[in-house]
Amino acid sequence: MQPADVQKLPRVPWLISLDPGSMLMVVLGSTFHGDIAQPVVTQVPQHQPPAVRLDPAQSTGLLNQVKSKVRFPLEVPTVLERNSYPDTTPGDTAVRAYTITKGHKAVRLVYRTGANEYWGVEETDWQDAPVLSDRSFRHDLGGREFDLYYAGPHLHMVALQANGATYWVENTLLDSLSNETMLAIAKGLKPLTSVH
Repeated sequence: MQPADVQKLPRVPWLISLDPGSMLMVVLGSTFHGDIAQPVVTQVPQHQPPAVRLDPAQSTGLLNQVKSKVRFPLEVPTVLERNSYPDTTPGDTAVRAYTITKGHKAVRLVYRTGANEYWGVEETDWQDAPVLSDRSFRHDLGGREFDLYYAGPHLHMVALQANGATYWVENTLLDSLSNETMLAIAKGLKPLTSVH
């Protein structure tokens, strides 16, 4: 093995303990002539109360418009981010029903925050949609199992599978809704038939 530096093994107990019967030890690597980078500091988000309001009326009317277009039960987001309303920007649609893939329908609700960012709720009978394949955790919230999808420390998506369908809350592009807000919105999903 060339080039190589040959030296007597230092009598350091932890080094000798690697293989106490060895007569020869080979250490592979290159000589280091630089600086060690500072360790990456993980930024843990500060816990904060959810920034939400109870407002099922904003979504109930929208879902009633499309309920006849799908064959699965719809869930109403009864809890919304505090400054969000259905997206009524000209040219946009706050709710739409569509074919997500052959044989599967979906409903999409879009909300706009006071900061002009958009988040949404997707509902579909396609239970193995590709977006659902890489969950971070499964967690029980109020007696229902939710799948949590993180992008770094930010909760990007929360999904619920129930009634032969899948319902998920999706954060803004910049993940501006706090983790607590996302969880509160997801926990607030209620069957359309039970919300008046």
